[in-house]
Amino acid sequence: MIEAITGSLIKEKILLYLILNPLSYPSEISRNFKFNLNAVQKQLEKLESGRVVCSRLKGRVRLYEIDPRYPFKNELEALLRKVYSFMDQETKDEYYIKRTRPRKPGKPL
Repeated sequence: MIEAITGSLIKEKILLYLILNPLSYPSEISRNFKFNLNAVQKQLEKLESGRVVCSRLKGRVRLYEIDPRYPFKNELEALLRKVYSFMDQETKDEYYIKRTRPRKPGKPL
């Protein structure tokens, strides 16, 4: 929806994912959207160099989130949440809802 503003569909989806799932790592994002890992890492590097996102190491994993010191964080978050609100439920469930724990064995889907 805002690909014309962000300049990249990958960047748009990364930003949406980070708003909804802070502290995510590149391979999680690439696996979720079926993007090439290098493309995701490149976009995250661009966003980090522009100080839109920040990263930190947790063990050997680099986690990314929207930079809390980014001057337009509130406006960016409001825009991305508005974009998310216009998505159909199937897209939301498929790409943006992250399971936080495994399903109980034998529990029906």
